[in-house]
Amino acid sequence: MLRQPDYTTFAKFYDYFELEGTTETEELNTFLTEIFKKNKVKNLLDFACGTGAQSIGLARNGFDVTASDLDEAMLKIASKKAKKEKLKITFKQGNMKSAKYGTFDAAICIFNAIGHLTRLDCSKFFQNVYKSLNNGGVFVFDILNFTALKTDVFELYKHTDEEAEIDGWLVKRVRDCSLNRRLQQITIKSYTAWNNNIHFDSLIENWQMQIYKKDELEEMLEYAGFSKQEFFDQNGAPFKENSSGSIMAVCYK
Repeated sequence: MLRQPDYTTFAKFYDYFELEGTTETEELNTFLTEIFKKNKVKNLLDFACGTGAQSIGLARNGFDVTASDLDEAMLKIASKKAKKEKLKITFKQGNMKSAKYGTFDAAICIFNAIGHLTRLDCSKFFQNVYKSLNNGGVFVFDILNFTALKTDVFELYKHTDEEAEIDGWLVKRVRDCSLNRRLQQITIKSYTAWNNNIHFDSLIENWQMQIYKKDELEEMLEYAGFSKQEFFDQNGAPFKENSSGSIMAVCYK
């Protein structure tokens, strides 16, 4: 069992620290849009949609989007953004291992979301995705690359110290990460504090993320039934097994 982060408490600050203050990631959404248009995708399911970084961008680009997340607070933020832009997105609260909303032309699971699952649960998730896709459907997900993180690449992830002014609150987050090579897990210890000169609060967390090697993902995806996989670095850059910090997989049913 992996310890989990407190997204409910952190939701109001998520975009500023995880998306660098933006509401979406344009480069990634462009990459996804190109793949989906090439494969004639009309509708898609966003597993673990978070605050809607991909759901909103893809809906804006003309796709019929259903977005799901386990955390209600994250979903509320995503829904509020969609309403502001008058985008028609169907939001659902559910667990990606077992959630069933019908079948789709494509599915995504972005920002290392599968890292919150144990190996067994990740395998179950891949099987659930396969069942959620129409024949010829496309599945795209990303996860940190264990092979590269065993090298000096991990130095990029070891420590962050950030501060931002968010809706009248001064927010500071300090995060330290360690790599367990035997278990292929990252342990994240973080301290977030926020105040507005009247109120002060803080969040101390200690949670884990499972990471993988490319060949491990290939084996799990083949077991789930996916007939073909392609691998990239972040935002569709060429994948280099020993130096790419992330693995982005494009899988076909």
